[in-house]
Amino acid sequence: MMDAVGISVLDRPPRGVDRAAAPSKHCTLVGQARQGKTLWAGRDDINCPLARFALGMDAPDARTLDALAATLLEWKAARDRDAALAFLSRLARLSFQERVFVYTPLSAATAEVDLVVRIVQPEEAMRRLRTLCAATGEGAEGRSAGVGALCSDCTAFPLVSGSGAVSPGCPGSRREAFLQADQMFLALPASLDRAIA
Repeated sequence: MMDAVGISVLDRPPRGVDRAAAPSKHCTLVGQARQGKTLWAGRDDINCPLARFALGMDAPDARTLDALAATLLEWKAARDRDAALAFLSRLARLSFQERVFVYTPLSAATAEVDLVVRIVQPEEAMRRLRTLCAATGEGAEGRSAGVGALCSDCTAFPLVSGSGAVSPGCPGSRREAFLQADQMFLALPASLDRAIA
């Protein structure tokens, strides 16, 4: 099982890379990359509504927000509609536009990636972040609401902010990306990850 996944954000599907079996979840695709697969996914290939919103695949209009609030209530991730809408208003997300995501084991990446998601134990996260801080003065934000961990906290946030993120995950991402009980996510824009390689 790979402990580092590279994610690239492209305008169009790459040549020579298999398309994800639709429908898939963003966190499932990270898990498949951990298993050694390189895949791409676009708007028609991601079926998790929260991931679609965080990754900029669905417009942030009232209809989308109402549907997402209902989903969060169904998942028992919000007490009521107001709490759900408050969470969504703070959710890190990419701008709404057409894009393709490529998921690959970092060790197998043949082109530059935009983001590196590492599966680490807390002590390794601390060592990597300490090295990053010593080399660049940068750190990472601890991000977690127990929901949207890979799609928002550890993909959209680092891509939008240019900063790193550490997250214990959420039920879906922990299951789909095969996290063990003592593991967490450390996501860094590729330029920051290279600074500590």
